[in-house]
Amino acid sequence: TYRATPSGTVNGSNVTFTIAALVLSGSEEVYKNGLLMNAGAGNDYTISYGATTTITFATAPSNSPFTDVILVNYSV
Repeated sequence: TYRATPSGTVNGSNVTFTIAALVLSGSEEVYKNGLLMNAGAGNDYTISYGATTTITFATAPSNSPFTDVILVNYSV
């Protein structure tokens, strides 16, 4: 799947976003405003895999002065 938009509100305080799919571990590429983010503790985001995959950002995507765009490529 390419350029999927995860569920979650981009409001400057929400850090949790979900994908309603069982993502193959390690296959995801998370982009914020076109820039590839780095996974792992101490990096841009962490991810937990399951029937619903959860992405938790270290810093909340913002909606000011413009709304950050989050897109994810992944395999199932």
